[in-house]
Amino acid sequence: MSKKFTYIVLSILILALLTSCTDNKSGDSNNPNDPIILGTFVDTEGGILGNILLLTLEEKGYEITDKIQFGTPDVHRNALLEGELHIGIDYTGNGQFYSEGFPEDIWRDAIKGYESIASYDKEKNNLYWLRPANANNTEFMAIKKTFAEENNITDMYDFANYVNGGGYVKFITSQLFAEKYSGLLGMEEAYGFDLNSSQLVILPHGNTAETLSALANETDGINVALAYGTDGALADLDLVVIEDPLSIPPVYEPSAIVRGEVLEKYPEIKTIIEDVFSTLNLVNLQEMNKKVIVDGLSPRDVAEQHLKDNGIIK
Repeated sequence: MSKKFTYIVLSILILALLTSCTDNKSGDSNNPNDPIILGTFVDTEGGILGNILLLTLEEKGYEITDKIQFGTPDVHRNALLEGELHIGIDYTGNGQFYSEGFPEDIWRDAIKGYESIASYDKEKNNLYWLRPANANNTEFMAIKKTFAEENNITDMYDFANYVNGGGYVKFITSQLFAEKYSGLLGMEEAYGFDLNSSQLVILPHGNTAETLSALANETDGINVALAYGTDGALADLDLVVIEDPLSIPPVYEPSAIVRGEVLEKYPEIKTIIEDVFSTLNLVNLQEMNKKVIVDGLSPRDVAEQHLKDNGIIK
């Protein structure tokens, strides 16, 4: 073999090695051989939020073990407590079920509710709730967008004025929401209106896919329906929630939860996660849920597009 040929071969090998090092993100890992285990609820929104975190953290150079759509809320919670998960996603309103010693109405305040469960879990369980997204996925009353515009209804005060002025109402809801003070009874008392039995269609369950379909189709004259704030059907069916300024149902904003030992090793992920959660709101989560449930896209693809739209990943 000639020296010239040997030189050419070595040059090619060196160039290939350099290119490989440049393109291989694993070589720049912030946590080599120490993957962070990320898990979420099993539902659609858990899939979307989980992939938003997964793709963001991977873009920033972290090795992540994917446990997205890991399980039900109780399974997810226990996995965080036991260290089976290092990062999870939960809703601030669920703090009332995880803690004790707080007054019931504190969960109706977005800031105080978050601060309560954050301080409780930090002290008791070494779990850190990071700043939540501004997207309250609690129970709301929903109406058609055209109906809202025609009757100037934006919030529950407007709705109360509509009812008290003799406006037609046929509200489809779950039995639980109709009978609890953190639901319809509390709304009636707080905003000063009353719906009689002829104005209610009560279901034994809270399946909002059914309630919102009935609203969209005006089934049996229905013009108001129970909804959750980030329901994908709202975006799909051109429906809107009636804002609840007094937060009668507790506030449920999504928050990432990180085990303390992970934050001790990688404190910078707090800012990374909070920054990406700041891009979320009620409207874009409705739209992302719709893209999965109605349009048939995968949670990962929907998450990736959101991150690209917001300049977080390329």
